[in-house]
Amino acid sequence: MISLKKSGLKENRDNLFFKSRKGSFENRLSKIGLNGRGQVWVETVIYTLIGLAVIGILLAVSKPKIEQMKDKIIIEQTIKSLNEISTRIYDVQIAPGNKRILNLKISKGKFYVNASANKIGWIIESSYKYSQPGKVVDVGNMEILTSDGGPYLVEASMTYGVNLTNDGKDDYISRDGSPTPYMLSIENNGKSSGDQTNVDLVVS
Repeated sequence: MISLKKSGLKENRDNLFFKSRKGSFENRLSKIGLNGRGQVWVETVIYTLIGLAVIGILLAVSKPKIEQMKDKIIIEQTIKSLNEISTRIYDVQIAPGNKRILNLKISKGKFYVNASANKIGWIIESSYKYSQPGKVVDVGNMEILTSDGGPYLVEASMTYGVNLTNDGKDDYISRDGSPTPYMLSIENNGKSSGDQTNVDLVVS
């Protein structure tokens, strides 16, 4: 009887020891699992921050180039617009009373009419250096001058052999960029006393 009791006590102690070790092992596994999830979360945050930093660097490097390309496109569109205006000025010279109406879209810069000099032009601040600064470049009947600065100042202009007026006056007017187009009226008002054709421009 005594021997059996001792044996039973031993089995109970073994069971308790096994359960204790098992519980300790499960606790360690649980902690390892939590730490593993925490490590994955930290790594995810680090990789995200690295990715954002790389994107920021790429944007900082590429943004000036993007701005230059945008300004180059605007300058080329400006040259095209001035050529279209010039075509209409020549068209109305055929006969007195001829008139043309154009939509004048100024997305950037300033359009001007210098009637006293029989000249029209466009001035644009640009991050793109269109031509050699300080040197006038001829593009067809147009003159383009790039001036140094930050940003550059690009002026495209055309001078005519007719008497240009602005709403009947020999003065200077300009219009700045606007989201809505201006209306440009070009009309042949006949000959002047010096036998020169009068072409009147009205921007509204």
